[in-house]
Amino acid sequence: MKLIEILLALFCIFAAIYNFDLYDFNRCIVSILLLLTAVLTLSQNEKIKSFARNFAVALTIFLIMKILITG
Repeated sequence: MKLIEILLALFCIFAAIYNFDLYDFNRCIVSILLLLTAVLTLSQNEKIKSFARNFAVALTIFLIMKILITG
């Protein structure tokens, strides 16, 4: 694993922790997506990567639809 991948994953984790807001649903989802990005970057298990990728896509579609409908 390259050093740049590890640094990118650490940056995503710190950004997710900084961005997390329990009272704002959109920011909560964005934090979860950032954590999933870190998991996808660090994981070497294909089953975990596949699950995280599918969950991230579903969560992204849900977030886009929610923003389009409610704002």
